[in-house]
Amino acid sequence: MNIDEIINQLTHPEDVTDQFYPEDISTNQVSGILASFSVLFWLPLVIAKDSPYAKFCANQGLTLFALEAVLGIATKVLGWIPIIGWIVSLVACLATLGTFLLLLISACQKKARKIPFIGNMIQAFQ
Repeated sequence: MNIDEIINQLTHPEDVTDQFYPEDISTNQVSGILASFSVLFWLPLVIAKDSPYAKFCANQGLTLFALEAVLGIATKVLGWIPIIGWIVSLVACLATLGTFLLLLISACQKKARKIPFIGNMIQAFQ
């Protein structure tokens, strides 16, 4: 993967909105917004357990939760190394903030966008 592909993936995340009925997205938009807050990834499964869009949002929220956990561990492990620790911490903070904003803005716009690079990793809720 070259730098152009990486930049394209970050600036144009995969949009899968057309896989869902517009009524489903409109009805469950709040579920998508709540799933953006990673600790609340499970809430769409309670609010709209039969909605494919809500399950998609729950999967993306769970992926964000896992990303935060992995980056948190990496930050703790490498945090004691002066310059490397600071860089890892900054990258982890920017990555989680950017991913959170992507999911939140997508849900507010009634879109279904996957997290770049790792959006397909977790498909726990089908």
